[in-house]
Amino acid sequence: MATYYLDIIDSRFFVKALTVGIISTGDMGHAVGKQLINNRVNVITALNDRSNRTKKLAKEANIKDVGSLSSLVEDSDLILSILVPSQAMSFAKKIASILQKSDKQIYFAECNAIAPQTTKDISVLFENTNATFIDSGIIGGPPSETYKPTFYTSGPDTEPMLVLEESAISVIKVGLEIGQASALKMCYAALNKGTIAINIAVLTTAKMLGVYESLIAELGHSQNDVLQKMQKMNEIPTKADRWIGEMLEISNTFESAKVTGLFHKGAADIYDFVSKTGPGVNETPENYKTDRSLEELITIFANYINNKTPS
Repeated sequence: MATYYLDIIDSRFFVKALTVGIISTGDMGHAVGKQLINNRVNVITALNDRSNRTKKLAKEANIKDVGSLSSLVEDSDLILSILVPSQAMSFAKKIASILQKSDKQIYFAECNAIAPQTTKDISVLFENTNATFIDSGIIGGPPSETYKPTFYTSGPDTEPMLVLEESAISVIKVGLEIGQASALKMCYAALNKGTIAINIAVLTTAKMLGVYESLIAELGHSQNDVLQKMQKMNEIPTKADRWIGEMLEISNTFESAKVTGLFHKGAADIYDFVSKTGPGVNETPENYKTDRSLEELITIFANYINNKTPS
């Protein structure tokens, strides 16, 4: 499959030759596409039926719109699936269906925050196609000119992902088995985003019980580093809706390892209510209120719980 890529010694030529299809051009996807384009990689997307915000971000990143998923498959050498977890399976089914009617040789990289078993289930969809499946887990935020997230990969053949090393992302292969990269992503996000959920739950509970000021004072005294991280949560409501499904995937991951998944089911509940507050409903990563104090944010959360209406 696409062996000419592997025969080229100069990886810079390899980069130029590769056409990467990205779905979707949301926060992460459009930023990845932008950096790839800045490094002379051909990047395309399919914007039929996508949201206005996704279309806007794709335009800002100068990502070419080929319209349909069929055109995306036809014109891509590598597809990066970068979606919210709940959309990963349905998107993969659409791509697999197109490939089952074609002799197209292509690489499909599953880059979503999903459980290892979900990734394995998706990989099965491509067994009767000419696609090579790559498991990939993204750790880090959207790339920029000064920052690269890491795409951890696993599977028998992940070679095309390595060429992106010179562009927008760092790439580290963690193993030969489908599911290993997803497992690493789940464990990392369980700690990172799980901790944020704990912080929200603790501070909101303290506010509801009238001990918020005392808790903040004690944190400033004994765990000031934790408090400083708490002060940087204003953007979280804009991400909360996307993180609900991720917490449930983490819960499934833990249960597959015979570890309780109840904690992250609780984290999903935390992000669910945060997504329904005023900031979660009305703000985006582009326009969220940056100067809101931590106490203002927690008060909004507590008021929502008391009233069950956006505030």
